[in-house]
Amino acid sequence: MKLRDKQRRDSYLVDMTPLIDVVFLMLIFFMVSTSFDVATQLHLELPESHAKPSEEKPRQLTVAIDAQGRLFVQGEPVRDEDLRRRILNVTHGDRRMPVVLRADADARHKRVVLVMDVLQQLGLTRVGIATMPSKQE
Repeated sequence: MKLRDKQRRDSYLVDMTPLIDVVFLMLIFFMVSTSFDVATQLHLELPESHAKPSEEKPRQLTVAIDAQGRLFVQGEPVRDEDLRRRILNVTHGDRRMPVVLRADADARHKRVVLVMDVLQQLGLTRVGIATMPSKQE
């Protein structure tokens, strides 16, 4: 008759499935909650476009921003605090009037956003941004 050893050798198995699930959930959480700083890595040269310019010239409002950030409405210089009033004088309250925003490629984005914000506050939604035709064709 054979007796068993007093030391019993049981093999313990560790189920890895819950551990892998937890690791994947943590990975997804950190990926979603981390903000990626992609905007600083982009080097853009704007504006150029392959679109053909429109031939017809309907009545429209033109707002220009030069490289120094100065504002012009219909070709006349205007100060920041007078921009809203000047736009209202040109549009006479017509919210459907098309607006062409002509910003120099070297103009600060902040200035463009300022103008677009004023246009939006006045209800002018038909806004186009003027570009130069691309040299590649």
